[in-house]
This record gives sequence, C-alpha cells and structure tokens, in this order.
Amino acid sequence: MTDRLPRKLAAIMYADVAGYSRLTGEDEDTTHRVLTDYLDLISATIEAHGGQVNHYAGDAVLAQFSAVLDALSTSITIQTELRTRNANLPDERKVQFRIGLNLGDIIEDRGDIYGDGVNVAARLEALAEPGSVCISDAVRTAIGNKLPLQYVFLGEHRVKNIEEPVRAYRVSEDATSSGAPLHTADKSGETPNTLLFGKPSIAVKPFEDIGADAERDRLGYTFTTGIGVALTRVSGLAHVQDESPAMADTKQMTEREIGRRFNVQYVLKGSVRKLGDRIRVSVELLDVASGKFVWAENFDREVLDIGDFFNVQDEVIEEIVTALDVKLLGGEAIRIVRRALKDPVALERYYQGEELLWRSTMKLEFREAQRLFEETISLEPESPVGYAAGALTYWVEVLSGLSEEPAHSLKRASELAREAIRLDDVTGYAHMVLAHVHLNRKEYDEAMSEATKAVTDRPSCPAAYSIKASVLTYLDQASEAVDFAQYAMRLTPIHPPMYPAVLASAYYGCERFEEAVAASKEAIDLKSNDVSPYLYLAASNIALGREDEARYASKSLLEIEPNFSVADFVESQPYKEPKTLEKLVARLNNAGLS
Repeated sequence: MTDRLPRKLAAIMYADVAGYSRLTGEDEDTTHRVLTDYLDLISATIEAHGGQVNHYAGDAVLAQFSAVLDALSTSITIQTELRTRNANLPDERKVQFRIGLNLGDIIEDRGDIYGDGVNVAARLEALAEPGSVCISDAVRTAIGNKLPLQYVFLGEHRVKNIEEPVRAYRVSEDATSSGAPLHTADKSGETPNTLLFGKPSIAVKPFEDIGADAERDRLGYTFTTGIGVALTRVSGLAHVQDESPAMADTKQMTEREIGRRFNVQYVLKGSVRKLGDRIRVSVELLDVASGKFVWAENFDREVLDIGDFFNVQDEVIEEIVTALDVKLLGGEAIRIVRRALKDPVALERYYQGEELLWRSTMKLEFREAQRLFEETISLEPESPVGYAAGALTYWVEVLSGLSEEPAHSLKRASELAREAIRLDDVTGYAHMVLAHVHLNRKEYDEAMSEATKAVTDRPSCPAAYSIKASVLTYLDQASEAVDFAQYAMRLTPIHPPMYPAVLASAYYGCERFEEAVAASKEAIDLKSNDVSPYLYLAASNIALGREDEARYASKSLLEIEPNFSVADFVESQPYKEPKTLEKLVARLNNAGLS
C-alpha cells in the first residue's frame, strides 16, 4: 500500500464533439474555426466556476473540479450557451458536445489526471446525447436536490475497462417534471425517444404469418420471440417490449403507433411465409421520427429441419444489429442458444418450451413448459440453457400465483439456477432467480450481487430491473429502487401488474405516498391477484390521512384473499430494517388489517 500513488477525490468532466469526423470531412476549415471558438468558451466557463482544464485531445476536453455542484452547474451552462450559438447554424453544421460527469478518485501527474474516475467520465460521455449531460450515480447522490434539475435514469451499463457496471443518469433542465416520465411527447406529437435510454432503442412488431400452412401462426410467433430474446441481451441497444399475452396489443398497432407508445427510435416488422421445404422471411426497419425504412432484407432459405429455421433467425438478428451499428455483448449474444445446444431435438424442445413459457397463463401450460425444459436437460445435461430456462419457468410460476406448492417450485428453481451457473449460464435467467431466493432468505449481499449480474447480463430485461428494484427496496434504498422500477416499466410500456406493484412498493419506501397510490391503482386495474398493491395502497392512504380509502383497499384485499393474515405477511417480508416493517404493519393495522 505504501507504493500507491497519491489520489484525491474530484468531480471529473469529459466533453467531446458528436460526429466530429463527419463535420471535418464535409468542411474542415469551418469546423475547426467553430470548434476553436467553442473550446475557448468551454475553458473560460470551467475556470469561471472554479474548475481546471487538464487536457485537450483534438475535439475533447478533460477537466476537474473540487466541488461536484460546480462541475454540474458548469456543464449545464456550457450546453445552454452552445445551444444558443448553434441556433444560427444549419442542423448538419451544428457542433454539439456530449458531456460526461463523474465523481471519483484521480491521480495527478504533470498537469494531467488519470484513473478509473476519469475512465468512467469518458464512458458516460459516450452515453450522452449530443447537447446533453450524462452523470454517474455518485454525482447524482452528491447533488441530491440542490439544483432545479431532473435526472432520467438510463440504466446500468457494462463499459470497457470498468469492472463494475456504471449507473447513468441524463440531466434534464425541465424542472417542472417530477421524475422520468414513462410516455412524453413534444409539441409536434413526436416522442423524444432518444433521451430515455442513452442508446439506440427498438421495438419488434409481431411478425405476420403469410400463407395457409398449418404451422404459420407458430412460425411467426417463434420468430418474433426468438429475435426478442436475443435483443434483450444486446448491451448497446434498448429493446422495448410488449408483455401482453402473445403480444396481442402490439399486433393491432401501426409501426408509428408502436414507436410513439414505446418511446423507441426504431420499429422492426416482418413476415414469414413457409412453402414446402422453403421459408421466406421479409424484414424492414423503420426510423420512427422520419417515417422511412432505413433497412430491408428478404431471406429465402431451404429449411429441412428445425436447426435451419433457427439459423435464419440468427442471420436476421445479426443483420439488425449491423444495421444499427451496435456492438454485441461479448460478440456472442445472438447465437448463444444454438451454440449451447448441439442436439437438434434438444434445441427444438428448448424453443418449444420457451414459446410456451411466454404464452403461459394457466397451470397446465407451465407444467408443459417445465416438462419440455426438463427434457432439454436430459438430452443435453452439460448445456446450461435447459437448466436456466427451467429455473425461470418454476420461478415465474410462483410469481404468477399458479404454483400449487410454491416452496417446492422455488427449491427446484434454485437447484436448476445453480446448476446453470456452474455450467456457465449464457441466458442470465439464473441470476434473476437466485436474486429472489437470496432475498427471501435475507442474504442481502448475495441478493444484490445476483440482481446486479442479472441486469448486466440482460440489459433490456424489465424483469431483471424489477428484481433489482425489489432488492433495493427491502434494503431500505427505496429512492434508488424507484429508478430501477421506472426503467423496468419504460422497457415494457405494455406490462403485467408485477411492474407497477414493484414501483408502488419503492414509492412507498421513500415516502412518495401519492405516487405509491397511483402505482398501486395501476397494478390493481391490471387485475393483479397479488395482495401487495392493495397493501401499499392501504398503507399509503393511511400515511396521507385518508382512512376511508385505506379501509376500502383493505376490504378489497380481503375479497381476493379472505384468509389474509398480517402475521403471515410479516413472516414473508425480508426487510433488512425491522423498523421499516414495523411502521408498515402499524399502518396496515390502522387500515383495518389487524
């Protein structure tokens, strides 16, 4: 330790021009003159706010501040002034900076600064939209409510050369907003979707089945879910999903309606036609803002067996990712299942089970999905995917309230999840299951570790974000939990009641009782059989002094769960702080649930 170089805590700003190569390629002299002018403005603003410029690298600026408040104020001032100067330039000639801001340790040497704190600031800059500021959770925590700004959670991101995932926030200067909206539109009616995720975003419209083949409905649905499952694990892309049964709601929408409702930049649509031993897949990628199709392709292939069909799936996904210029997670995300299962029968059982799982609404369907995954395991016992999918199925069965023996189902889910991880799970499902298991056992460190791995492995998975929100809530970190629960709902605007129920518990935990009431009611309106939204509705109304509304919520709860017991509820709740649970129980008692 004595050999360590001296370090200090600082707020680090990294600013860089968006699309600099294009700008210089089109008009090098004009771009350089504008850039010089803008860099003079940036350096003067930094110095005026007590900061220090440490490094220039072409179009990039690296600076440090001793106070994080000064760093963020400077960043906002810079972007505001640059917007004014850019207003007189044509769109294609605007010189816009992205700014990343982090709070961390730095090493100073010969006037320059180094270290992970600097690296994270640079990664945050890459997540920022042109003309915006992106900050780390360390900056967000330090700032609190000291500035009249809003902060939109952009999720957790795995970034190069940084071991832990980076939690990012976009800074919004709209102080009238009360948080990150789920659905917003500008005056033209278009959705400012690029600001909600910090990366390209896409939704998949269910593929249309063409022809009279008996398997046509299954082919289109299988193709749609196969693409969706793979895109969920692509780190550089936000895949926004419809979780209504069989994606029925999205089927009825136009591509433009999907783009606006889901707040995405791109919508993928397609069709599948099977004639004899050939299959034709047509795919189009729509840019929602322009209304133009930016990429289209037809795949005409011979399909002699199920393996050929999945090869076509992989090929289409690869083309989509290439078209969006998104780098895949580890370069393996699109072919994980096909590579992990060599036996064609095992592969078919796996996809049959996965299709059934996403459609399941009844006990018999879950049982059949479990049987198919157990058969996958028996056919390829050294592959992790059967274990991981099986674990997910047993776990979802419990969450859906359809398990006749929840303890047995969770035990089996845990066994399968651990085996999947031992075999180097490639799906991320196992981490979600184990996060829940550890939380129920009050193994908080393990629960947080597994939840974080689930989010990292499945960056567009609303269930992963929802699980992490639950873990944070029970650990008395409810303000952070709200960010994760809101992000889960942004990833699935058409969602089951579980997501608003988790959001309600997070709102309740940080004493945002009005918002807890609204989220609880949304979960209840979605016909939740879960008692938790009724509980948080009752407790929040008591906290707000609305005893009549609280007692009505209690009465409604007892209608769906006549044998409900507060004592049993207390036994099932893994709150880390006993006082948190005691206060909740006291409010439930006051609401008539004694």
